Amino acid sequence: MKDLSRYGINPAKNRPYENITYALALVYNVINAQVENCLAPCGLTPVQFNLLMLAAYQNGGNGLKQAEMGKRLIASASNVTKLVEKSVKEGLLSRAQNPQSRRENIIKITAKGQQLIDKVWPAYDQLVRRLTDRIPAKRQRAAAEILNNWLENLQQEDK
Repeated sequence: MKDLSRYGINPAKNRPYENITYALALVYNVINAQVENCLAPCGLTPVQFNLLMLAAYQNGGNGLKQAEMGKRLIASASNVTKLVEKSVKEGLLSRAQNPQSRRENIIKITAKGQQLIDKVWPAYDQLVRRLTDRIPAKRQRAAAEILNNWLENLQQEDK
């Protein structure tokens, strides 16, 4: 196991949970910084890119409730509202009142938003592949399964 003592994790205390959570946070920071650099030339943040991807590819492209988008993003409800507003003003997303519930907005991708995704995707995909290639190929599925199961268990705990 990698020694994380330079980050204040004392391996002599034999608390692997500290190593796991801190290493995961460090991995997130590295990945997020590189994704930010990849998306910045197109004027996107990682959260805005994910917002566009949700609108484009979830629910068959028929749009999602704004509240549902907030649940699927790593962002606060107010941040999602601001991002949706910005993306609507930029013509990347459209917003319409839900006919079944006037208190809900349905968010959809626009043609301009889809074109931006299509433009960004090759570089983003290449970056994500390069970053995950640091995990040996024969261990990638196991790593994905561990992380997905952990996420599912944590989400069940929150219910």
